[in-house]
Amino acid sequence: MAFVSATAPASASIFISVPSAVRACASPQSRRLLLAPLHAAKGAKSVPVEVVLDSKVKGKKKKGSGAGNLPGALEVEIREAQEYLDSDEQEPVPENFPFEILDEEGMSVVILKRDFKDEKIEVTVSMPNLEGGPEFDDEDGEGDGESAGKDNDDDEDEDESAGESSISLKVVVSKASGPKLEFTCTAFREEITIDDMLIVENTNDDGEEKFPYEGPEFTELPVNVQKGLFKYLEQRGVTLSATNYMHDYMVTKQAQEYIRWMTKLKDFVKQ
Repeated sequence: MAFVSATAPASASIFISVPSAVRACASPQSRRLLLAPLHAAKGAKSVPVEVVLDSKVKGKKKKGSGAGNLPGALEVEIREAQEYLDSDEQEPVPENFPFEILDEEGMSVVILKRDFKDEKIEVTVSMPNLEGGPEFDDEDGEGDGESAGKDNDDDEDEDESAGESSISLKVVVSKASGPKLEFTCTAFREEITIDDMLIVENTNDDGEEKFPYEGPEFTELPVNVQKGLFKYLEQRGVTLSATNYMHDYMVTKQAQEYIRWMTKLKDFVKQ
């Protein structure tokens, strides 16, 4: 398990809004992505984030990716993903980033932890999500005239959807005793939304099935209560500045885990 520590004063609260930016693909050819989450917009100061992981090039097949040559096809994918990582300049942890980052290889999430006054904050960050995944070309680059004519429109749609790239957060606020507050959030480039909020009671499991009242939907809460809960999370470090950094971090992790997964697959089929 790899641990990356970054701490800041407990009272640190960040209110920086980073505008979204859609990066052009580093490859000279515009190609589809194999994994939609990797087609995500990084910050304005970051390097291009589109990872060229597609195993098909329009109009021709890549060397070594022909039928029956699975190891060769996997090597192509691994090489292209590694080229992206080699060119990706991961931003250093910001000085005012309030969390400790716990990143375990092979896992699809990263854990953030910090203490705030008498509370313990734990945030589970998932891989990036992208609305509207890419459509794949025919394997031989063939298609009817209508499909071919949509290429430019598809590229524009992908660029627009890249702006919707987001990460999911599960935020748990706990104290030494008593219930916990559990938030489910979605962090976009320009806003953080609270999708759900629960009060989790610490109860002894006596085997009896229980159905506790979980409260109303978050959007049904009074507006002032909703605003107060957003402020509550900001004070504990769940800010746009922190989530935008974690968005870039998770895009890079997605590529790293993809390479590890593809390498395991290649090693298995070659045995």
